[in-house]
Order: sequence, then C-alpha cells, then structure tokens
Amino acid sequence: MQAPNDIQWADFYRKLKTQTGIDFNLYKQNQLQRQILMLGEQRRMPGFEALVDLVLKSEDERRWFLDKLAINVTEVFRNPELWRDLEKIVKHELADGGRSIRAWSAGCSTGAEAYSLAAVLDKFAPGRPHKIVCTDIDETAMAQAKRGFLNRMEARMIPQEFEKYFEVTEDGANVIPKLKDFLTFQKHNLLADSYGVGYDLIICRNVLIYFVDEAKDQIFQRFYNALRPGGYLFLGSSERIYNTREIGFECPRPYFYKKPSEEKVWRNAS
Repeated sequence: MQAPNDIQWADFYRKLKTQTGIDFNLYKQNQLQRQILMLGEQRRMPGFEALVDLVLKSEDERRWFLDKLAINVTEVFRNPELWRDLEKIVKHELADGGRSIRAWSAGCSTGAEAYSLAAVLDKFAPGRPHKIVCTDIDETAMAQAKRGFLNRMEARMIPQEFEKYFEVTEDGANVIPKLKDFLTFQKHNLLADSYGVGYDLIICRNVLIYFVDEAKDQIFQRFYNALRPGGYLFLGSSERIYNTREIGFECPRPYFYKKPSEEKVWRNAS
C-alpha cells in the first residue's frame, strides 16, 4: 500500500477523533502509521482511501481497527524485581492500619498485571475487600481479561509463592475466583475520558511508551491528581517521569512515583 501524504493522514485523524474521541496526533507517528499501513495490507485494501472508508463507515470495522492498534504484550509479574519492590510498598505503606486498597490498572490489556496485583494484595494485605478498577481502550482484550484465563506466554513467570492463586492447565492458567472478585472492568481512553480520585495505587506499565511527550505529561499529571496523598504510580521498566518535581511526585524507588502525604510546593533551583 502506498504511503499517504501528511494532508491525508491529518484528514484521517480528524475524522477518527470525531467518531472515537481519540487524538491520534498524540501518538508516536512513525510507529502508528507503520501499523496502520500494515493493517491495510492484511485486509488487502487497494489503497489508503479504501482503508479509511472501511474504518469510518462501519462501527464493527472501526472496533477491529482500534483493537488491532493496541499492543497487548503482557505477562504476570513482568520484571519480578519490581514486583518485589511493590510487595514492600503494599506491606509497609499502603496496607498500614488494616485498610483495604483501592487500585487502578490503567491499560490493563488481557489482565495479566491486574491479576498479579490482586495476588500481591491478597498475600501481603490478606482478608480485606480490595478493589482494582481495570481499564483499557481495547474491548477485545478486556473481554479476555474478564474470563480470568492467562495463556501460556502470560502465565510462564508465575513465582512459586503465588502458584496457589493460579490453576495451571496445558494451555495456560485460570485465575482463582477470589482474585477475580477484586476486579471490575470498564472501557477507558486515557487521553479523553475522566479519571477517578482517591486511588492508593495506579499501575500503568508499558502503555505510555506509545505516546508523545506532551500526551505523557498530561497523563502523568492526571494520574497524580487521581492518587490520594501517599499513593503510588507504578510504571514500566522503559518509562520515566522526567519532570517529577513539576508534577509533584517523589521517586523513592525506580519506576515508583509517590504523591507526598503532605503536598509540597517544589521550587526550581535558580
């Protein structure tokens, strides 16, 4: 498929935003455009305009298009050393005083990290009605997450201490009902939809690498506002917040960003 020019891309993005609320200008363009053209080739479209017409005129095709653009590469307890850091944070800070924990798995995909979190909460803060709000723009991935089944790739890193939470099969693993009860699911667009408030923990890992810096900064600020004082944001191992002080976060551990218990006014050094 021949690559369209900048005017054609801009017109496509404008029409998509009208129909979906998603501003595709906020994504990294080289990667996004390459994926879109590959989707056109998969559907044997004769040209870019044919792909545009297909996506814009059919809600089913539009849902297929958006689902295919989502990157769903995930597994339980990915980067295990970081999950051990999270265990300490849960045990010694978030669960202090016998509280139940309210968490948000933003960009939950097929649920591997949300169920990892549920297992951590039950192990290190047991006997409490924890709540994990799981959101994603990809409804197909969320439908799989609701089933509570992890394929072999997603389930290959289950630590021995957490095996009791997963019933291993030839094809993967089923999550035990107790963990599923912690989770609720809803469709959510990080760039357009409203955020909740009062979260103890937000997990958003390996999602924001697809956004331009301007969009990341907006999302980081909104995550900060959604956390309660003392709450944490947990990012992926390839993600950083570079303007930590401007937003208000502290960074006590790599990839963990804390909203101070008492909000501080940061002053840039002169």
